[in-house]
Amino acid sequence: MAAVQSEPVWFDLAATTEKTITLIAEAARKGARVIAFPEVWLPGYPVFLWLGDEQWQADYRRTYIKNSAEHGGPEHKRIAAAAREHGIMVVLGVSERDAEGRIFIAQWIIDESGKTILARRKLKPSNAEGTFYAAGDPNTNLIVVDTNVGTIGALNCSEHKRPLLRHIMLGLNEQIHVAAWPAFGLVPENIPMSAKVNMNATSGYAAEGGMFVLAPTQVIGAALQKEFSDTPERARMISSGGGATHIFGPDGQDVVAPLGHDEDGLLIATIDLSKVRRPFDPDPLSPIPALASQSAV
Repeated sequence: MAAVQSEPVWFDLAATTEKTITLIAEAARKGARVIAFPEVWLPGYPVFLWLGDEQWQADYRRTYIKNSAEHGGPEHKRIAAAAREHGIMVVLGVSERDAEGRIFIAQWIIDESGKTILARRKLKPSNAEGTFYAAGDPNTNLIVVDTNVGTIGALNCSEHKRPLLRHIMLGLNEQIHVAAWPAFGLVPENIPMSAKVNMNATSGYAAEGGMFVLAPTQVIGAALQKEFSDTPERARMISSGGGATHIFGPDGQDVVAPLGHDEDGLLIATIDLSKVRRPFDPDPLSPIPALASQSAV
């Protein structure tokens, strides 16, 4: 299993698609059967949402919307083709633009044949995100899919700190969960948004559900930090690094040591699904039944 800790080519859909394909190939070459990407990896988390008012953000917003991907669009097809070429499952975090021009914090699961078997959208974008992203449909979002590598589900960022969503997902008997997060170099003085708090929530999700959790994150490089440090106030609100990628086991502990917070690369671990526990079954050794896959979307 591979979890990404990397820097996108900020707000550039074409260039970040190229980097996505490169990482897919690298993960497959290293033997991974699944690669998990951070929240809105494509085309990068909109850090500007936290750094100024909407008037100041206007140009960034226009660029970002233009560089958000369409489901079934050329970037989606290229990434699906890469998954098929390399025989690897891709769990992609993407800013998805619909036909009406709205954007969503989405996750697409593309299997090793290149078929998209799950497409979900974050139910309630949080805080500043809610001024930019549309909300997802709860009827099509809380889904676990059966795959050749186990049952897989996914949530984005703050969804892991909402008890009702956790309860629903845990009842679906995930074996592997992707907890997609942004970069943690934003607003470092805001403790609830810190890597420590959010990775604690993620390891808790793994232990509570008795499953493996891949928690990919983004890295903020020096160039982006400099661009958004044009005033003392903004300089205090963004720092370089911020990578906090982990792979947690069913006991909530790291399966493999994490990368350095400013390291750009892949965190790779071998997992043993026999260690997965069913949280709502009195017999923790009873097998997990296969779930019907979601129809292709």
